[in-house]
Amino acid sequence: MKYLKIKRLFRKYLSDKTAPEEGQLVEQWYDKLDKRAPIQLSAAEEQALEEEMWKRIEPMLSAPQRSVSRLYTYISVAASIAVLVLAGVLYQKRNKAVEQKTADVSELFQDYYTRTGERKQLRLQDGSVIAMNSGSHIRVYPDFSKDRRVDLTDGEAYFDVQHDPAHPFIIRAGKVTTHVLGTAFNIRAYKELNEISVAVTAGKVQVADTLHTIGVLEKQQKLVFDQQRETFAIQHFTEDVAGWKSGKLIIRNVSFEEMALLLEKNYGITLTTSNAGIRKKKFTASIPSSLSATEAVEIIASIFKLKMKQGGDTIELYR
Repeated sequence: MKYLKIKRLFRKYLSDKTAPEEGQLVEQWYDKLDKRAPIQLSAAEEQALEEEMWKRIEPMLSAPQRSVSRLYTYISVAASIAVLVLAGVLYQKRNKAVEQKTADVSELFQDYYTRTGERKQLRLQDGSVIAMNSGSHIRVYPDFSKDRRVDLTDGEAYFDVQHDPAHPFIIRAGKVTTHVLGTAFNIRAYKELNEISVAVTAGKVQVADTLHTIGVLEKQQKLVFDQQRETFAIQHFTEDVAGWKSGKLIIRNVSFEEMALLLEKNYGITLTTSNAGIRKKKFTASIPSSLSATEAVEIIASIFKLKMKQGGDTIELYR
């Protein structure tokens, strides 16, 4: 009776008809099986095992003189073996389903990362090129049959997109989506920063937030989007927004927090200050990426007439 109940429970679980408590019991059983070597039987071996168990149980059912406790022992052992066989088969089926699901997901997109101070260039199947700045994460969806999709989930990247009107190039970065036919532009969307910027160096792009289209950006135009307030500004720019590609850290009229983040991503240091006046300043500088972290901060301190104090990987600026 116990075996039949367990067998019914597994069948309900496979057909997704279990109550929450029943499903939890089966999941706990699977967790225990994770620590054991799975039972692997062929169809013929399963049939042979079933017939052997029945041979042992049937004589006892027709022999009333035998001990009830002995009969119960045989039935319990046989039921336990049968449950293990059934659970082993289910365990293998579930693992195969999980492995298949993982394989399916890996075919949907590919992730690319850059470490501190590292820069990387990707060439996509359509010929488009993505240059990744330090500390960035990009997700590429390889199915280009309808459109070409990329997520800039963290960091900064420069896109040189091949012209293809039939397959628009779409980049999602935080709350901003950029639609492209063929052009070149830079997107900065570090998770730690509230603002996202899209700067066009050639061609045109259409930008939108989560609710509506913002507008079209042309060459030398830049969108600055405030994710917290969900406001934006479109500006003209003259600076080299992709100067980082040629080994320079270019900061232009940025807050102390943004400057500190860029130094951390490029040089692996933590920049701090306890001075409220320094925190309110806007910073502009061009620093070769080949310099050491200390030398980079020395340049900033020299430009803005600040003092610095270093302890390990942390540098403090003060007056």
